[in-house]
Amino acid sequence: MTESVSDTAIADADLQRWFHPLSAHSRVLLAVSGGSDSTALAVLFARWRALANAPVPDAIVVTVDHGLRAAAAAEAAAVAALAGRLGLPHRTLHWQGTKPQAGVQAAARAARYRLLAAFAREAGAGAIVTAHTQDDQAETVLLRLARGSGLAGLGAMHAVRPLGPGLAVRRPLLAATRAQLCAALVAAGTGWSDDPSNDDPAYARVRLRRLMPQLAAEGLTAARLAATARHLQRAHAAIEAMADTLLAQASVARLPEVVALDAGRLAAAHEEVRLRLLARLIATVGGGEYGPRLERLEAACAALLAGSERASADEGSLPAADGPEAATSPAVTCSAVTRPEGAHLAVTRTLGGVTLCRRGGWLWLWREAGREGLERLSLAPGETAVWDRRLSVSLPASATAGVDLAPLGAGTARALGFAPSLGAAGRVPAAALRPLMAVWRQGRVIAVPAFGWQAAGAGRDLPETSCPRRSA
Repeated sequence: MTESVSDTAIADADLQRWFHPLSAHSRVLLAVSGGSDSTALAVLFARWRALANAPVPDAIVVTVDHGLRAAAAAEAAAVAALAGRLGLPHRTLHWQGTKPQAGVQAAARAARYRLLAAFAREAGAGAIVTAHTQDDQAETVLLRLARGSGLAGLGAMHAVRPLGPGLAVRRPLLAATRAQLCAALVAAGTGWSDDPSNDDPAYARVRLRRLMPQLAAEGLTAARLAATARHLQRAHAAIEAMADTLLAQASVARLPEVVALDAGRLAAAHEEVRLRLLARLIATVGGGEYGPRLERLEAACAALLAGSERASADEGSLPAADGPEAATSPAVTCSAVTRPEGAHLAVTRTLGGVTLCRRGGWLWLWREAGREGLERLSLAPGETAVWDRRLSVSLPASATAGVDLAPLGAGTARALGFAPSLGAAGRVPAAALRPLMAVWRQGRVIAVPAFGWQAAGAGRDLPETSCPRRSA
């Protein structure tokens, strides 16, 4: 359990308790922007390293220059100088490309973690260590409360968050206050940089931060909000365990591509467990970091399990052509599919980049292709890449030629006679085949990894695939 400490000097025992879990890794990245909190992270890590009796991981200090402020380059250089004084290597990563006009903070955060994760894997680091504090935790609880988050969201930030096989975000300073970290820097004679955006009332987090003194006067202190988050995390862990059981009992799946859930078992489960499982599956199949907003998920779940709307999953549009070149081609409207008399008409919803389709006694989930389709990715022998944020794909160096990764396409599936079944759920809906990742070479499909299908003679030319994040 993470416990808060008083706003006094940080004791050696605090450092041992906070940083000892990092000993599980041989190497970590310290994410340091140059602000007070992250600068304190580097200083306190170096102090812990000098104190520790147990093995201490190698650490690389990493700064991400988002290219949004002119001062960012100088701040990164200052962090590099600090790292040198602490005896730690440093690396600056750059967010390249066009920056969005709206939602800049969210986009910068996503880019930051993407860059950090890629570099962590390149450097062989098992954890990205961040400087989130008790104050950050309290602000996150308030932000998510304002957005109507459910149990998972109100649990806010966890001390450990998996990012895929062999990599996690670790937050050792969740028990420390921002005031403590500033005091530690003053005591060490170390300065820091201030990011103007951290005091810009255009951002909701800043506005809530300014309200904290009034809330604390009413007893709603940062420490109590952080404690509430810990309590909710415990409750959430219990719900997660129940969702694991429900997943095992009620699903047949080829994650992260397609899954079918027994609608009867799903409807019979406790609502909170049902919603948690669906949120997890939507994040996994859709490749998102989080599930959909709770109110949208509740409405979709009610409609899907009640069958209140009648719409066909197979009606609508199909691609004009298939293959890597057609992965982003516009669709053309097709006529409605003919069904025998009494055939079931499906109920569909889309959430978080995922189509949810109720067909008879089963609820199917598959990746929504979207207006622009899914990406095409070329892979040379010996290369590894992540396709559609969901699948890590490695082509052996022994492969005779490179491959393209692109959606299978409904037309190609028909041409191949590819019509797989998924256990007791039966035949996979045709619309679910369209976004499946296929391995292409010279305009021909040589494999559909999700269902273990491969063309004759593909042999050692096939890539290996895995899900680089938690699969539900």
